[in-house]
Amino acid sequence: MAAMFKTFWRILSDGKRVRILLLLAGDFFCAGGIFWVVLWGYRAVGFGDYELRSYWGLLPFLAIFLFGSAMFRCYHGSIFSPGIGLNKIEEIRRLAFALLITYLLVFTYLMLVRRGEYFSRFVLLVSAPLTVVLLPLERFLLRLVMKHLHIGQIDVLIAGAGQTGEAVLKELMGSCYYGFRMVGFLDDDRHKQKQSIQGVPVLGPLNAAGRVARKRHIEYVICCVPIHLLEQTFRNYSKIFRCALFVPDNSVLPISWLYPASVGLYGGFEVRNQLLQFFPRLLKQVVEFLLAVTVAFFLLPLFLVLALLVKLSSPGPVLYTAKRLGRNSKTIRVLKFRTMYTNADAKLEQMLEEDPIRKAEWERDFKLRDDPRITPIGKFLRATSLDELPQFWNVLRGDMAVIGPRPIIEKEIPRYGESYKLRMRVKPGITGLWQVSGRNETDYRHRVMLDMYYIMNWSLWMDYYIFFKTIFIVIARRGAR
Repeated sequence: MAAMFKTFWRILSDGKRVRILLLLAGDFFCAGGIFWVVLWGYRAVGFGDYELRSYWGLLPFLAIFLFGSAMFRCYHGSIFSPGIGLNKIEEIRRLAFALLITYLLVFTYLMLVRRGEYFSRFVLLVSAPLTVVLLPLERFLLRLVMKHLHIGQIDVLIAGAGQTGEAVLKELMGSCYYGFRMVGFLDDDRHKQKQSIQGVPVLGPLNAAGRVARKRHIEYVICCVPIHLLEQTFRNYSKIFRCALFVPDNSVLPISWLYPASVGLYGGFEVRNQLLQFFPRLLKQVVEFLLAVTVAFFLLPLFLVLALLVKLSSPGPVLYTAKRLGRNSKTIRVLKFRTMYTNADAKLEQMLEEDPIRKAEWERDFKLRDDPRITPIGKFLRATSLDELPQFWNVLRGDMAVIGPRPIIEKEIPRYGESYKLRMRVKPGITGLWQVSGRNETDYRHRVMLDMYYIMNWSLWMDYYIFFKTIFIVIARRGAR
């Protein structure tokens, strides 16, 4: 009994396994809770009088969902050896598939045992999509709590304290998703040793990995070393660490459509650019057209109220058309609610001539943080991003997408360099990865990287993620100006 208790305590005291147990428990109560709330609500409004006791027979299917999610690697990889886990969008996709399979098994079971009349099909059909929407939110909140309370964290080393290593550190420390506790860096640069990078110490050279890992009981390493050291680092670290993640110095390397491949004894990978293929692009257009029609229908009263407020706030038209570059560099006129005074362009030219600081800011970002040209109602519209609602008309016209790279002007093309040849082949979007990734808090180089990442990794699940995160950001009023 003492030995069993010891083993149990060792598992609980292991941060990475605590993380998995908490995520499993969260998914169990979230998926099960949503089902019971929908069932209770359905009965409360008098649409059905089903025996609640009979629904306990479906409890094993909740265990099947958790098992399927584990098989789909939705718990930071393997539940026995947790690591980096899936990409956020890929996790949502696999959770949705696990839920879909589970509910299909439920319907199949009810059909085979001929007990379908004892269960509400409405409850099953409503709880399934509701769980798909709310389960990622539950996981985000649970991970946020774990990060805040410093529980369920996975100790990790970063090999390489260069630019890529620092960027990886910033991403891991700024997000609750990964659950990594940064123990330290390893780097061969003598000037960096015994120093700290963003509060994380450099513990020694690369060949000190074995000593540091044993002393601090670390099983996971992230390698951000130059490409010429990659093979040697892989051979050395594979003997020390149970898991190693290799991050090349290329932040836009596609991951959603990257497939391992081999030619004889030579390993490689195949890359597919979905947005340049006919059927994925057609699917995106159909889905976004239906979405634009739905939004325009339900938000028509809001459109009319905002139009009235703009008209009453200052003289001038309700809508403003901005020239932007569309697909294949075609000039399009993007619609917005007017947020500036009518003589804004003349004011801008005069302001930039008189104020070199603002001129430098404009040339750097093509935006001004404290812009006197903006009307009082315009500040509200920009802060909530409601000024961009008329762009759904651009989507219906075929000029824009609901989700895509941010619209740019001709002067911004040099900022993209060679990447613009790929950027110009897709439609700009009302919202996109830039808008949900810090927006005006990011520099221009990072904006370009985000656009390229979106294009190379596009999927309907990525659009799903961006769409719902946009709603959250608009409500929270984060990153807009």
